[in-house]
Amino acid sequence: MSKREVELAELSLLMEALCEERLSVEDKQRLEELVLSDPDAMHFYLNYSHLHGTLYWDQGQSSDDSIPVYNPAAEKEPQVFNEEPPAVNRRKLPYRAGLTVTAVLGLVFIVWFAFSGAPNEPRLAENEETSPAGLIESTVAETISNRNQPRSVNFEPSRHPMLQHQDGTPVDQPLMAAKPIPLPPVEDLPSNASDEAIITFVNHRIQDGWQAANISPSPAATDAEWVRRVYLDVIGRIPTVQEAEEFLKSKQPDKHKLLVQELLKNPAYVTNWSTIWTRLLIGRSTSKEINRQSLQDFLVQSFADNRPWSEIVFDLVSAEGDADTNGATNFLLAHLNNQAVPATAITTRLFLGTQIQCTQCHNHPFNDATQSQFWEINSFFKQTKIVRKPASRKKGESQESRLMLVSLPDGGTTFYETRQGLMQPAYPKFAGVKIPDGPNVNRRQELAKLMTSGKSDQLARAMVNRMWAHFFGYGFTRPIDDMGYHNSPTHPELLNALARQFVDSDYDIKQLIQWICLSDAYRLSSRFAADNTSDDPDDGSTPNFSRMYVKQMTAEQLYDSLQVTANPSEIVTDYSTAWRKMQKRDQWLQQFVYAHENEENDETTTFDGTITQALLMMNGPLVKDSLDYNRKGTILTSALKERSPDARIKKLSLAALTRYPTARELSELKRLVKERARYLTSRKVPPQAAIQQSYQDVYWAYLNSNEFILIH
Repeated sequence: MSKREVELAELSLLMEALCEERLSVEDKQRLEELVLSDPDAMHFYLNYSHLHGTLYWDQGQSSDDSIPVYNPAAEKEPQVFNEEPPAVNRRKLPYRAGLTVTAVLGLVFIVWFAFSGAPNEPRLAENEETSPAGLIESTVAETISNRNQPRSVNFEPSRHPMLQHQDGTPVDQPLMAAKPIPLPPVEDLPSNASDEAIITFVNHRIQDGWQAANISPSPAATDAEWVRRVYLDVIGRIPTVQEAEEFLKSKQPDKHKLLVQELLKNPAYVTNWSTIWTRLLIGRSTSKEINRQSLQDFLVQSFADNRPWSEIVFDLVSAEGDADTNGATNFLLAHLNNQAVPATAITTRLFLGTQIQCTQCHNHPFNDATQSQFWEINSFFKQTKIVRKPASRKKGESQESRLMLVSLPDGGTTFYETRQGLMQPAYPKFAGVKIPDGPNVNRRQELAKLMTSGKSDQLARAMVNRMWAHFFGYGFTRPIDDMGYHNSPTHPELLNALARQFVDSDYDIKQLIQWICLSDAYRLSSRFAADNTSDDPDDGSTPNFSRMYVKQMTAEQLYDSLQVTANPSEIVTDYSTAWRKMQKRDQWLQQFVYAHENEENDETTTFDGTITQALLMMNGPLVKDSLDYNRKGTILTSALKERSPDARIKKLSLAALTRYPTARELSELKRLVKERARYLTSRKVPPQAAIQQSYQDVYWAYLNSNEFILIH
């Protein structure tokens, strides 16, 4: 067996011992070494722990009772939890669960071993020019193959950066991800610092990281690169030709700041971020019991009003009522099953950036997180019940029964079962604060208050980390929702300072976006420089943000951008129309998104060149709309009205790639258009139609290039 195979087998055995609580001190140290030295091992640890907990508790606990019909009178009757722990069969339960856990986790290990190599990050090499000329003449097979291909699974030390020194010589143990060397402490930002002071602080801390890593940043991005990037990141689509031209021709020194502020007022900002958070909160659930539109309406109103993030989170955690009237309830309605274990896990993961699901069955092996802490937070959800509101008999009201979240006035202690079959008490406690467990104390409201009070900056730190990852492709921790002692941030001073300023701004999301988008790091090119090739987080190294990491468009961004390349005049500017458009979009997205249907709402978005996807991009309805030169208002129709070939190609390039063609590219495309038109004419195609089809080919090539599908 190779060294890599030995380590993977060892990791699996250590995880099995961890779940069975038979790790020695030496075993814990070895597990910590393996997990912290390799991002793949960290992901395996989290997935293994979570799956083990899910299978164990799903098998061990009885299935959820059927949802009762709501009875308002029942709320007046006092109810208490059992003072004595419920009786359970402690012998059969672990045995049955153990067989299932062992079998499925074995399968997880095999699959993870086979596919642990992540796809290569798309790169734009230094001085590389993207020309669609070759794509025009390429075959379908070549078009398919130029998508991202999975990395070949090869763990030879010479090929794997985690297993070699900088000079290329193999090492006996995996290297820790290269983190910046410690630098002298810096002065903290004062409370409520100005935007300029905060952005300057961000720039200095990122520069400190470059100095510590002994690298230099890539050159600044061109205005064309930056404007396309910021449109995609902030409002979820590429700019129109008119929007791009206005920015590129502007001579205002503060045009970058003005554009960011303008985008934050754009209706597409609201629809983009409400879509992002709906997906994070409930995944792509199509359950009739969960009112997806109602939840998104709640988020739309919240983002449109620029409500503080703390208020939005408070409403989501403490929501009560029915799924239609109070959209915020749909978050917990989607996860309040299996003794609220999923609700506990996703609440802390999304809003606090901590993954505690791996401690539902055992203590964390190498930090202070304990099983009791998981169930103490879980205790906050134990008063909450899902009930069914009877169907209305009044005219004009919905005739269907609706799910409701109801908080019961129950008091008393809740209990959880250890792996040894012992029942232990769990008191409602968060961040060291214990609330009374008597009756008539709304525990979820108390939890929401503790999470959003500002006394702990964990809510702010988690949001800052997630937002940074959205704009840069990587956060200060990997993964972004697993922050803690075992996963220290790459730039702790910057993360802490931004979190404090975010709290001081009253959790102003738009303000946070401005700080990030106006930083020097966000305005860097995605091309490698001479001495920052080591800054490649895709290989497992620590991100130093010395360049903009290339990202693939999300499926939503691709759909909305293709709408722009077809007919910009049809861009949706109001939410009522946007919802109907999004429902149509969701059907199209199924070709590119695989939802795992788990409690974490995990999904895989791929543009990996499957035949179906390639055909959609080459001949799908959205691309066909973009290539229709007979429709009014399309980009292609508008480009064909230009008088010169140069102007036509420039317009098509600007529409698809938000840049003007290079001199060489322009020359080659004019030659190809001329030859193509001559060829079509010789085949009895009318001259005017031959010219139209030739430019149609140019636009098709731009839309099917990798440059179109990448955010760089």
